[in-house]
Order: sequence, then structure tokens, then C-alpha cells
Amino acid sequence: MSEVKFEFTNHLEITGVKGLPEISEGDDLTSLFFDALEENGLGLEDGDVIIFTSKILSKSEGRVIALAKVKPGSEAERIAKETGKDPKIVQLILNETKEILRIARNIIIVETHHGFVCANAGIDESNVEVGKAVLLPEDPQSSVSRLRQEIEARSGKLVSVLTSDTFGRAFRDGVTGICIGVSGIPAVLDRRGEQDRFGKIARITKEAVADEVCAAANLVIGEFSEGIPVAIVRGLRLMQHDSDIKDVLFLKGNDLFR
Repeated sequence: MSEVKFEFTNHLEITGVKGLPEISEGDDLTSLFFDALEENGLGLEDGDVIIFTSKILSKSEGRVIALAKVKPGSEAERIAKETGKDPKIVQLILNETKEILRIARNIIIVETHHGFVCANAGIDESNVEVGKAVLLPEDPQSSVSRLRQEIEARSGKLVSVLTSDTFGRAFRDGVTGICIGVSGIPAVLDRRGEQDRFGKIARITKEAVADEVCAAANLVIGEFSEGIPVAIVRGLRLMQHDSDIKDVLFLKGNDLFR
């Protein structure tokens, strides 16, 4: 992990970008984003971090599935009986899954093909038409890299682009915003080697800065009916840095619970 230059700030500003329409397959998110900026009287500055919800990326990339077209297999039928879930949803989960980790009480914990450990492979039936489900973006890392290039080219500003989803956390109730694709800031800020106020040297501390930004933005974006799928975080004093969401994922050999 290469060194990242940063300085701490005592002020962050999070602005929700309203006015984007319902997103459909093939929509140009960059153009819709700039239209919404203009409608809201907003502009971009160097260093801004732009968070897109994964759902609007998925919708624009055609990752919305009509359940009527899903044919559950025998394994999906078996798991559906065990969990009480819709067999068609279970089949979608299996399609998106590298490994099933735990099945219990209407929840299937899996490792997705991306390497994310989450409930139900991140598949969601909220904020989409009845009878449809939204899958996670196929390659969220590539999606945010493309969006960043397009936004920087159009604005002339140096920005970062992240995409967020809401995941549960081990040993804690409730969901929080997390990052599933990052371009422009580090996914993890390595604090090892720094001194604390008493001169002790940090040995193990790594700060999941991309997740922290997405969690903060989620307080503005919301969960269901807020209609704010994009937020801008301003004031994060991190120099631009190439990174990959894989930087924040545990290797299986380092995972204490698998």
C-alpha cells in the first residue's frame, strides 16, 4: 500500500443532489448528474468526493431483473423452504454468489463474486417496480472509475467518485453505508508508523476511509423514499490516490470467522 498524503480537517460538508429522475437502463448518469447540479445551483470544486448509490448504477447498467423470468433450481427451492424466502430471489442470490457462508432466519450470508460478504448477495427489492429486484453492479470498481473520468473531463476539476450500498455489520444491529467501488481516494488509509499524542507508534491501525465517507453520506442520501441518490462530500483533505475496493477486503486466510 503506497503512502498517501493527507491532513485532518475539522469541517466536512455533505450536500445531497436532488432532482435526478428515476434511472433506467442506458441512462447517462454523468449527464443527469450535471443537469441536477445546474438545477440545484451547485458546482464542483477540486477535492470533492461524489457518492453515487449503487442502485442507480445498477439501474443504468441493466441490473434490474423481472422475477417472472427467473426459474428457481432445486437448490434454490431447498433453501427457500429452509428460510421462507421467495425461491426466485434465492435463485438470484445463488447466481451472484461465490460461496454461501450462513443460512438462518430468512437471511442468506454469502460472499459475492465481487468478494463482498453480505446478506442476500446485496439483492434489493426496494425502490424498484413491484415484481423486480436490483442486483449489485457487475463491476462497481470499473463503474466509478469511468464516472470519475467523465466528470473530471466535463468539469475540469479533480474529484473522487465512490459508490455506496447499505450492509449490515457483524455483531451489531442495523445497516450503514459502505463503499463498494472507489476511485480517487484510498479505500484504506494506512496509519501504521504514526505517533500518537504520547509518542507511541501505531502498529496495526488502518482507517477504512472510503467506508467512513459513504457512511457519512448515507445520513443525507437516506434509505428509502428520500429521492437523493447522489451526495457530494467537501472538505476531505486527501490528495488523489489510485486505489481499488479490493484493498478493503479481507483475504480469507486473514478472516478470523471463516
